[in-house]
Amino acid sequence: MKKMLIATDYDGTLNRNGVIDEETRAAIDRWRADGRYFGVVTGRDVDFYDLAKEKLLPFDYLIVCNGCLILSQEKDILYESLIPADTFAELEKAMARYDDAVFFSGSDGKPRHHYYATFPSAERALEVRQALLPAFGDRVSVFVNGPHVNIGNKGTGKTEGVGFMLRRYSLPPDAAAVVGDDYNDLDMILTYQGWAVDSGKPDVLRKAPHVCRSVGDMIRRLMET
Repeated sequence: MKKMLIATDYDGTLNRNGVIDEETRAAIDRWRADGRYFGVVTGRDVDFYDLAKEKLLPFDYLIVCNGCLILSQEKDILYESLIPADTFAELEKAMARYDDAVFFSGSDGKPRHHYYATFPSAERALEVRQALLPAFGDRVSVFVNGPHVNIGNKGTGKTEGVGFMLRRYSLPPDAAAVVGDDYNDLDMILTYQGWAVDSGKPDVLRKAPHVCRSVGDMIRRLMET
C-alpha cells in the first residue's frame, strides 16, 4: 500500500453549500484506516481548528492561513511564518487607498500570520493583487480566494504547506493528492498534478490535471488505482 497524503481546500471543496457529504466522510475514514494521511489546507485562521473539531472532521494535520501556520491533531504548531509588523502596517496603509475594500485585518503593532481584505468581486480582488505585487512582491505572498485578497509572509502558500507535510512524513511529491476550487488553490493543484472539484472557478477547472465531483469521489478513484 503506497503511503499518501490528501490536502483538501475547505470552503467550496470539502464543505460545499455548508455540508460535508456522507460519501466524503465515509471515504475519509476508509482512507485513514488504510494508514494514509488526511488534512485540510485553507485560507481560514487558526480558529479553523475548533471548527474542524465541531464538525467532527477527522484529520492528521491542518494547514491554515494559506500555509502560514500548520497545526497537528493536538493543535501543536508544526510550522509558522509571520508577516513582520512594519510590513503589515505598510499593507494596511496601502489598502486604505481602496474605497471598495472591507478589511478583516488591522495592525496592532505585532507580527501577524496573514492580512485579509474583501472586495466586491473576484475580478476586483485579482486587480488589487496585481497592483500590490510591484511594491510588496519581494516581501509577501498574495493570493486571491473568491473576492478575498489573502496575504502571507514571503515563501508561504498552500503549495509550500503541502511540501512541508510531505517532508515531515518522508513522502515524495507524487504522494500528495491535493484538491481545491479557487485561485489560491491553483498553484498547489498544478505543482502536485492535483484535482479540482467540478463546481470550481472556470480558470481552475480548465487548468487542473484532474476533475472530481467531490472529495469523496476523488478518494474513491485514488483508492481504485
